[in-house]
Amino acid sequence: MDRLAFETAARADGFSIVHSSLKPHTNAPNHCHDFDARLFVLAGEITITRDNAPTTFRAGACCEVPCGIMHTEQTGAEGVAFVSARRRPNGPLSAEAFESDLRREGFTVTYSGQKPNTVFPPHTHGEDELRIMVLAGSVTVVRGNEAETFTAGQHCSVAAGCLHSDIIGPDGAAYIVGRRRVAG
Repeated sequence: MDRLAFETAARADGFSIVHSSLKPHTNAPNHCHDFDARLFVLAGEITITRDNAPTTFRAGACCEVPCGIMHTEQTGAEGVAFVSARRRPNGPLSAEAFESDLRREGFTVTYSGQKPNTVFPPHTHGEDELRIMVLAGSVTVVRGNEAETFTAGQHCSVAAGCLHSDIIGPDGAAYIVGRRRVAG
């Protein structure tokens, strides 16, 4: 299975897609998530231990960890880049759960907003990866020739170095932003 097939299958099963990474030698102690998780490794490696049985996943490998299953996560010397598919069994992602996910993954979290019809010309956020959840109003993110609009309750990711522009909708926008440095 390749990345595109993974993402297509996950979306068909009701999962949201998040591109992410973990730093080298990350060690997440025994924990569980409040969502079903599927993972497709892009680069590096991650070892997931369930029931005292460690399994290492490298580029091109997939795994699944259902909601509520205790496990640990360890990355190797190169860290790991991956596509995470997440589905909350009790309905859509809440703002509180979104913020909790961001903080657990090492993001700095801020709440912000913009006035109606504000346009941000093409820009990047340098070495910072952003994840944004719209709380009210709408935000359109334009990458290349593709525009995608996000409304209350929806979320998106902007990869480090991604050239994009943002257009705030006619009602303005309120949102949560998670920011994490991915290089350097």
